[in-house]
Amino acid sequence: MPMNLHTRKLLLWLMAFVLIMACAPAAGTSNPTLEPNAINTIIIQTANAAATRTASVPTLTATATLQSTSTPEPTFTLVGPIIFPSPTGIPRVQYFRVKHDNQLAYYDYKSRTADKDWPVQTWGLQTPEVFTMSVSLSLSSGTNRTTMTGIWDTYINTLNHNNKKKINYVKADNTALFNGVGFPQMESLTMGGNIITLDEIRDGWGRVHTMDYGNPGKLEEINYITRPDLIHKFMVVAWKRPTKTTFWVNPPAGDLYWPLVSSRAVWIPMEYLEAFPPLPMEVTATVEQTLRKQPSMDSPLIDHKLPEGATATVIDYFPSGSDVWGRVAGGGWIALLLHEKGPDQYLTSWQMATRPPIPPSE
Repeated sequence: MPMNLHTRKLLLWLMAFVLIMACAPAAGTSNPTLEPNAINTIIIQTANAAATRTASVPTLTATATLQSTSTPEPTFTLVGPIIFPSPTGIPRVQYFRVKHDNQLAYYDYKSRTADKDWPVQTWGLQTPEVFTMSVSLSLSSGTNRTTMTGIWDTYINTLNHNNKKKINYVKADNTALFNGVGFPQMESLTMGGNIITLDEIRDGWGRVHTMDYGNPGKLEEINYITRPDLIHKFMVVAWKRPTKTTFWVNPPAGDLYWPLVSSRAVWIPMEYLEAFPPLPMEVTATVEQTLRKQPSMDSPLIDHKLPEGATATVIDYFPSGSDVWGRVAGGGWIALLLHEKGPDQYLTSWQMATRPPIPPSE
């Protein structure tokens, strides 16, 4: 029986749909790598030069199945940090520093330990300067706990040089990271002065870019010097009653570190963050500097100086530990902020209000 017109039209539409679906690429999602942008390539290249300023991180050999404490949110696909377009053609990550207590009205521009309700008899006038990250765009939504077993347990140990005193402090039930239910359930938090990047900004909140919990990559290449946006440093805030001033110290165990990792997406209020100044930016040297080939004090010099009072255009950033370097137009790197011993040293007109963490002493 010959097909009627309606049947022939239906068949033609069906054939067209099959052809379209056959040509379409397969849909899917992928986890972000630990090197989601161009500047991270530079980070790896300079890791060897910077290694003399920090203890090397040995190869991690622990093997274990990583387990999540909760089901990841299925409402979005993870992407790399926010990258802004650049007239130089170089993608630029937007870095942020977490503000300190004395920069926030929430703490009356003081230390949280200065509050009249602070339990001084129990906790004293010094405490980790913690900022909790939330699982949604609300301070009341709670945080996430990530199971730090297997490779992550080993990684915390190596970041802290396998020093028993440091490890015991980091993993203690009463020193911030594992305050909730104890090790290995790590709270999602950061501390003042540390650097973060964001995957998304929405309604006054930023979705924090963290390490890939299920596929962390080459952890031996990631430490506070090479990736201060992924390895955070303990900061203890204190209040000096006689002078009514806020100050910061290391914990009793010294320099302590932990990986910024979460088994699900976490958010932080934008009001807690200070963005790095936008680039390109013209800066004026406050001291004479010799340009370096790489962003490190250990890097070879370039036969070119930036005299005091001269200007240069910074086109890229490289945060390294508690320091910040700037790549200038024409080639070479200059130090924008050195924070080694004593007060911060700003070597150009480039400035930020938020101080970095206390520099490593080891």
